[in-house]
Amino acid sequence: MQLKYSRTTRGGGALLQIVIFLVCAFAMLGLGWMLLLPGLFTSVIENRTGFSAKVDSFYANPFTAEVRMRGLVVVNPNGFSESDFLDLKQFTAKADLFSLLGKKPVLDMTTLDVARITVVTNQRGTNNLDLIYSRLAARSAKKPAKGTPSADSPLQFFVRNLDVRLNEVVVKDERPGKTAQKVHALSFQRTFRDVTPATNFSDELPPSVAAAGKNVGEVVTGDLKRIVANATQPIDRKTYAWGDRRENSSGTATKLEESAKP
Repeated sequence: MQLKYSRTTRGGGALLQIVIFLVCAFAMLGLGWMLLLPGLFTSVIENRTGFSAKVDSFYANPFTAEVRMRGLVVVNPNGFSESDFLDLKQFTAKADLFSLLGKKPVLDMTTLDVARITVVTNQRGTNNLDLIYSRLAARSAKKPAKGTPSADSPLQFFVRNLDVRLNEVVVKDERPGKTAQKVHALSFQRTFRDVTPATNFSDELPPSVAAAGKNVGEVVTGDLKRIVANATQPIDRKTYAWGDRRENSSGTATKLEESAKP
């Protein structure tokens, strides 16, 4: 007796083949995306800044707003005898997907692990940190599209957890008569919570980080100099009869001290 396949069986087999085909197609697309993404990422850095870059691994999932990157190395352009600029061991971020549609992105978790930053001033007096900052600023200063915030508007964001690790900062001056190199071995690790653009990191920075920031501030110029100073300058402290108070530039603490006198 000869058995015959029913239409249901043939239909089920065709459906299974379509499902397998789609799975394979999505797998190939995902693999191609992961293979192309590191090259696309580094090419964007080079096109925008002129600094060459390479990365060991880069993962980005647009459906979950998750980014993971390892082994990012950025090198100085021509004109610097020192090639090293940034050695980033790891960067991870997990965003609130719906917040990305608004004007204030919310990041649930962010890790920034920096092995080394090398700040170099070449023989012509050009500083690599100033150079990359000015090129990025020039890009952001372009006229925005209608209905979007202007370039002068501060970026709004909220980071629930920010894990920062900074191992070493090297400051090198290639100009004649200058200190050749100074190495700041920091081994700094700190977790910040509820980070916004108004967060003052200098309240919790150790003296070693403040010293490195001062050293970097001596070789950079313009707005970058102000940013570095504000981010790493330690706040002077004075002890009063009622406890520890911080003295700010406006002299508020001094006025409080004088008002407390009989």
